[in-house]
Amino acid sequence: MGRIRKVLLTQPNYAWFGGRAWKIIPYALGILNACLKKNYETDLLDPVYDNLSEEEVIQRLASFKPDAVCIGTISTESVRQVRRMTELIKTSLPGCVVIMGGVLPTTVLHIAMKDLNVDYWLIGEGEFRFPKLLDELNKDKPDLPSLDGLAYYENGVPHIAQPNGFITDMDSIPFPDYGNLDFIGYGSKPLKYALQLVPRKLPYAISSTSRGCVFNCTFCASSGMSGKKVRMRSAENVLREIDELYEKGIREIIFLDDLFLFSRDRAVGIMKGLAQRKYDLNWKCCNLAVWQLDEELLDMMWKTGCYQITISAESGNQEVLNKIIKKPVILKNVPPIVDYAKKLGFEIIANFVIGFPHETWQQILDSVAFGGKLNADLVNFHIATPLPHTELTEIAMREGLIPKDFIENLDKLGYTKGAISTDEFTSQELQILRAFEWDRINFTDPERRKAVARMQGITLEELDEWRRQTRRQLGAVNKLNDETNENA
Repeated sequence: MGRIRKVLLTQPNYAWFGGRAWKIIPYALGILNACLKKNYETDLLDPVYDNLSEEEVIQRLASFKPDAVCIGTISTESVRQVRRMTELIKTSLPGCVVIMGGVLPTTVLHIAMKDLNVDYWLIGEGEFRFPKLLDELNKDKPDLPSLDGLAYYENGVPHIAQPNGFITDMDSIPFPDYGNLDFIGYGSKPLKYALQLVPRKLPYAISSTSRGCVFNCTFCASSGMSGKKVRMRSAENVLREIDELYEKGIREIIFLDDLFLFSRDRAVGIMKGLAQRKYDLNWKCCNLAVWQLDEELLDMMWKTGCYQITISAESGNQEVLNKIIKKPVILKNVPPIVDYAKKLGFEIIANFVIGFPHETWQQILDSVAFGGKLNADLVNFHIATPLPHTELTEIAMREGLIPKDFIENLDKLGYTKGAISTDEFTSQELQILRAFEWDRINFTDPERRKAVARMQGITLEELDEWRRQTRRQLGAVNKLNDETNENA
């Protein structure tokens, strides 16, 4: 094998085969690029942004001529697109080393390793594992067994070394470097139907300030990806990135954290820093733990440019929260927080999950009733989907509620179709209830329709078409005006 000097960082076009794809800057690839560029010549290729065809991807690969390609993966429902991308890479560049990282090898390694167009799979966080792998491959006698978080075949025999922990010093991770990609171009492109990822101001950027989760929600795969300990970047580090983004022209930042407010002191530190800077800057989080919110925090958030909050109450039944979902939400505390946030002027999105094993039909209706009374702009009902390495999947498997090969076929199912049927409900009943109650709750009031259209970045006419398709296809993935979307 020749020496690796030039490295291409890429992902598939997730819109291939009718998949979901939003034209968002590839944040993870940007961080990997920052970790590599000191010692390697790097390029980034994002087929999503220009909606590249397979032929156009082949042309780009031929022009780059990399020695190694790292393909990132973001979802278990994108297996087909990822495999097609690796096939194109190996066909176009047969001597190239192909390395896969991200969600697929980390959560479903046995599925990822079926793709024989890949040479190496990185499990877990890749910021420092990826450069180590490349450095090792460039040695005369690579010592691959010395590397953790690495999987590969040798003479047809799989060698798998599980990750040895997680990155503890989050400030050691460099800020993304998007290299040859049009950073401001991405940030200036309005999104549609992506809700939390639809910015109010342009250009915008995305960032993540923490990883991991200490909670044990039965349906969530977050801790499987990022660990059961919350690891946070310091307030100073976050503010330094914000400074750099603002200097580049960014006017909104969307944080992807699961637990942005996990450390109150850190969150307050970030907001105090924003207040001192007096930037013309908006920000929001894709998700906030409602039990960590209070009036003081909401006041600070509003004054520093946050305009939208997404809370995950998950259920309108306290017993379901305590015994089935295992989430520390106290339902009686939710409406007052939502009302106060609404009074300040926040846009509010509320998420619920229905269709768990042992959940009764009445308890599901409790969630619908609770969501209907909540003073939110948009209420979403998601159907519980068994994901890899979750307690929900273990229960559903053990009780025979899903087939044994369910995870292997998760990419075919997607996340808008019900997977579980019990004596209390069928998957079809969940889909019907979800689609029609979503429509009734959110769109009866004309002013609320206007608010949702604004939040989704669409016209009222597009909203009406979206509603029609959701009702008729029961939440299945649809394409409207060349933008992939779904109702939740």
